[in-house]
Amino acid sequence: MQLDWTTFILEILNFLVLIWILQRFLYRPVLDLLVARQQKIGEQSAQAQAMRDEAETLRRQYESRLADWRQECENSRRQLTEELALLKTQEMANIKQALAGEEEKMQVRNATLLAAREAELLRSATGQAYDEAAAMLKRLASKELTERIAGLFLEDLAALPENERGALSKAGKALPENASMTVVSAHPLDPTLRAAIETGLSAAAGKTLQAAFTEDPMLIAGLCAIVGECQLHVNLADELAFFKRQTDHAR
Repeated sequence: MQLDWTTFILEILNFLVLIWILQRFLYRPVLDLLVARQQKIGEQSAQAQAMRDEAETLRRQYESRLADWRQECENSRRQLTEELALLKTQEMANIKQALAGEEEKMQVRNATLLAAREAELLRSATGQAYDEAAAMLKRLASKELTERIAGLFLEDLAALPENERGALSKAGKALPENASMTVVSAHPLDPTLRAAIETGLSAAAGKTLQAAFTEDPMLIAGLCAIVGECQLHVNLADELAFFKRQTDHAR
């Protein structure tokens, strides 16, 4: 076999031309395309990483804000609980104070009603006792009792204190001429007793006075002497009335 160097050299040139053509029109554009593609992928990866970093930052900010919000909610809940507890305590204190005031008013009202009821019962009992005592004294009353009381009246008239004697004297002297004093008795008095009473009153008044004698069964027993503006009561009806008035004043 004989080597044709011309053909061999031409084949080599063809091969080099083919390599140049491939390098020029195929490999380099493909390499440029791959480089651009790799650069684009790198840019997209960097952009994706930046987005992930931003998302992570946003997540941290969200979690931080969420924690702050939860803390604020907890603080608000605790503050609201404390305010409600304080308001409840104040309202309970106000309710207790109002109830205490109402209880005090009720106690005062009940005490007033009880006192009024007791006063009414006492007044009724006093009136009943007065009526019963008056009824009993009326049964015991007699002419002898009136005369006995008249005797005691004469004894007291003789021992009349100076000031009362002066008042009786003043009333007697104030009577006009021919005016008489009045003696009212529960029972008729005999002439001797009438004369003694007239004499005793004249002596006490320091002036001779005439007496007009009348009877009033309402006195029960005893008598009542009227000398001008001065009145002397020695009878059971006035004594009962006196004790009844004292009982009413004591209430």
